[in-house]
Amino acid sequence: MFITKTLVCPKCKSNDFIAKREATYLYSYKLNKDNSENSKEETEPLPFLFDNREQTNSKEYIECEDCGSQYPCDLKMDGKEIDFTILQKAIRSDHTTNPEFLG
Repeated sequence: MFITKTLVCPKCKSNDFIAKREATYLYSYKLNKDNSENSKEETEPLPFLFDNREQTNSKEYIECEDCGSQYPCDLKMDGKEIDFTILQKAIRSDHTTNPEFLG
């Protein structure tokens, strides 16, 4: 999406924003039992191999750098670019009686 108009924070009228993505991941590792049974030292570290990384939670938003207000958006990563899905409509709809949503 190309943003053709400057984004303006409805609360403080600033146009300084930063896009943020908070994510939580669950990592799993397989323990290498074969090497641990052959180990003669009890204090030797247990070897492990990376198994999987699973995203368990995600929150995407833009934040006004002046007042800290947050506005949810959908950040879609496509190569080196980020697509801000319905970002302008999402900000404006917070302050209308009949919001219009696209998508």
